[in-house]
Amino acid sequence: MSDPTATSTATSTTATSTTHSATDQTTDQTTTPSPLRSRDFALLIAGQGISLFGDSMLGFAMAMWVLDRTGSATVFASILAAAVVPTIICSPFGGVLADRMNRRTIMVALDAGSSVIVAVSAIVFATAGFHIAAVAVMQILLAVLKAFETPTVQAAIPQMYRRYGEETVRQATAVTNQVQMLSNLLPSFLGGVLYSALGIRAMMLITVVSFAAAAVLERFIRLGAPERDGELPSPLDDFKAGLRFLLHDRPNVFKLALFAAGLNFVVIGYANVGVAYTIRTVLGFDATVYGVADGLVGVAGVAGAMLAGMFAAKLSMDRMPAALVAFTLTILPQGLVFLLPVGAWTKLVVMVAFECASMVCCCFTNLIAAPAIQLSTPEAMTGKVMSIFGALCICAQPLGQMAYGWAYDRFPVAAILLVTTAICGVVTAMMTPFSRRFDE
Repeated sequence: MSDPTATSTATSTTATSTTHSATDQTTDQTTTPSPLRSRDFALLIAGQGISLFGDSMLGFAMAMWVLDRTGSATVFASILAAAVVPTIICSPFGGVLADRMNRRTIMVALDAGSSVIVAVSAIVFATAGFHIAAVAVMQILLAVLKAFETPTVQAAIPQMYRRYGEETVRQATAVTNQVQMLSNLLPSFLGGVLYSALGIRAMMLITVVSFAAAAVLERFIRLGAPERDGELPSPLDDFKAGLRFLLHDRPNVFKLALFAAGLNFVVIGYANVGVAYTIRTVLGFDATVYGVADGLVGVAGVAGAMLAGMFAAKLSMDRMPAALVAFTLTILPQGLVFLLPVGAWTKLVVMVAFECASMVCCCFTNLIAAPAIQLSTPEAMTGKVMSIFGALCICAQPLGQMAYGWAYDRFPVAAILLVTTAICGVVTAMMTPFSRRFDE
């Protein structure tokens, strides 16, 4: 016969042990910090944010200067296209480098190099004056360095967070998108004021300091070299491996790049060339008004990135068609308002409001596509695959910029935007069945 006292004691001991265990688990869950709060991720985000801020300041100022001097959307588009071509050519090499070297070292070197290029360009412009050709050369050199940095950052995020799961990678990507949008926000609001008051040289000085500060912060990121199995192949074989992965192992990733390229043709041409030309030349507003309008779009981008981040875990590829439908519907009212007999301010308000909505939709499409590719790619190939994917998407940008620049110089704004709506509708219809088969 068992001793009731012993039984009671054993039960009490078990209950106490269970309580302590539950308490310990609760404490661990409560005190374990989020992976996104790590020191290294904070340094990465801060460095990228400052670097993008300086780059956006310079881009805004150069855009305003070219439009002020030429008044032509075609010339403006040509400068943008000249800066994109090196990105297309060099991006695959940047991906190979990102999979062979410490990605932190690459980021530091590229931001420091960008600071030097802008500083030297500022000295040249101060002594010899500003020329379209000189602006194009500076933009091309910066684009070459950016072609190496973009796949490096895109590969660094899954390297840091792949072990925490898909949701964490998507959340990290969402934070990166938020910082990118926020870094574009202040230049949009301050750019017009500073450009009008101080001129291009002050904007270039801000860019020099921003790139240098970013390099200093990135120097302290703790990030090892990419993990690889076996011996390191030659750069050419490394690049071929990335192509084989896209074309044979995961052809749906390649198809997604082609869909994204078609969307980039429309979005980049319409947003980068059309909006600026419409506000400055068609509607006749000055740089300050354009800066405020661009800033509002930037605010929408930040809000969209935050909103998309809240739903990061649910943004799988099957959500892409809905995001594209919403994006298409934001362009239609912008075309229709230019058919109505209303004033310039009314057209401006409608265009900016729905452009803000377009930006929110783009945040969702970006957060759906990028993590899907990153998570479908092995660690040792992330840089190459993301660079090839980016190069394919960017290939459409100069074509879109030139096509929209040519169109805005010759056709009414309403006609261009309504045709754009139709193109987006076609892309959406093609994406719908594909999105369901992406993981096959």
